[in-house]
Amino acid sequence: MKNLDLKKNRLFIYVCFLGALYALLLFLSIRKNGFDLFDINFYLMIAFYIAFELVLVNLQTFIEKKFEEKEKKFDLILSAGMIISIISAGILNISNAMLLPLISFLFLKPKVLFSKNYHFFVFNTSMIGLLIFIVSKLFHWGSFIMKNILLSSIYVVVLSVFYTFFNFSFVFLFLYFFYNGSFKACVRQVFGEGRFFNSIFTSLNIFVVYFLYRLVGVSAIPITFFTIVSVQLGNYYATKYRNAKVDFLTVLTKSLEEKDSYTFGHGENVSKLAVKVAKELGFPDKDLKLIEIAGVLHDVGKIGIPDIILLKTDKLSFEEYEIMKEHSKKGYEILKNITEYKDTIAKWVLHHHERWDGKGYPDGLSKEDIPVVSRILTICDVFDALTSDRTYRKAWKKERAILFIEENSGVIFDPKIVKIFLSLVRSEY
Repeated sequence: MKNLDLKKNRLFIYVCFLGALYALLLFLSIRKNGFDLFDINFYLMIAFYIAFELVLVNLQTFIEKKFEEKEKKFDLILSAGMIISIISAGILNISNAMLLPLISFLFLKPKVLFSKNYHFFVFNTSMIGLLIFIVSKLFHWGSFIMKNILLSSIYVVVLSVFYTFFNFSFVFLFLYFFYNGSFKACVRQVFGEGRFFNSIFTSLNIFVVYFLYRLVGVSAIPITFFTIVSVQLGNYYATKYRNAKVDFLTVLTKSLEEKDSYTFGHGENVSKLAVKVAKELGFPDKDLKLIEIAGVLHDVGKIGIPDIILLKTDKLSFEEYEIMKEHSKKGYEILKNITEYKDTIAKWVLHHHERWDGKGYPDGLSKEDIPVVSRILTICDVFDALTSDRTYRKAWKKERAILFIEENSGVIFDPKIVKIFLSLVRSEY
């Protein structure tokens, strides 16, 4: 509790420091450079900044209502308003540019300033204002190359890299203090989920925007705005289409489990165990999501296995077992049709019945040749099967299943994964 209170106090000091520094630099800039009340570009940039922020928010709200996505969670994004911030730093009086985030956020989120979440308002306004100050100074120091359109556009990309670096640094400290997270977790939150690559994409956008601005003027910015909205909509619906495929396969997999009450929930159990093991092995968040899906869908190929074999209560004959073994290949054939999963989930599912000693199927791979996620799925699949009732036997006690896993370390299972898995299982049971 003391540690939590200490971090909250640090957050308060951190936000107050940023706010005070922003206010001081703004005051000194106005005193030195004045404030141009009649600069039409200043008002245009405010309008553009609000449009980039507000319209995208409304678009997201529309999408959530359309698809009935009511669950809300904290998400860290690198706003498209970054483009306007950097362009403003280059074309406006530094005092006008620094006022841009304050005026825009007063219009966008006035209630936040007077709520218990005021720190979000102060932090975002101060951080962006300070970043604009830094970029504006860099624009001034690089004025000797600004006459050349191409060179100046490349220089703006360099400035966007500086902007992104300081942006990530400020946000990292905020997350560390506010969410009481570990150093590693905060780094993952700042750079994970493709945010680093999104920042690179945004830098390329800035090159195009500034280059067009130098050619045709301010009218280049609205063009960019509609381009960004179009790209985001395209990405969103592409993701929705892919997720719809996964949801359909998940329903099919669960329908298989419902045919046999003894296997109901098997996919979800394997999924949860696999994610826990993968976390211990240090897999990044984006891979954990894929592993979660792979766990649920690892037996999806059983859709192609006749019910007379799938639901048989007696021991399978040699011929029947050979047919049953085809389910991993059938799962691969189904999942490879989802482009994003062809080289990940599909291959993991294909090899989840391989053995460490090379006596598994379908390809008889051994040791490190087996994809590591397939090795994780193997041990989780076997453990859940052993500790669950089946038509041909009662569930094993967990102690007996653990002994089986230990005895087959280096035979069926990867010894390294066995140690991690058993450590997790023993800590829970």
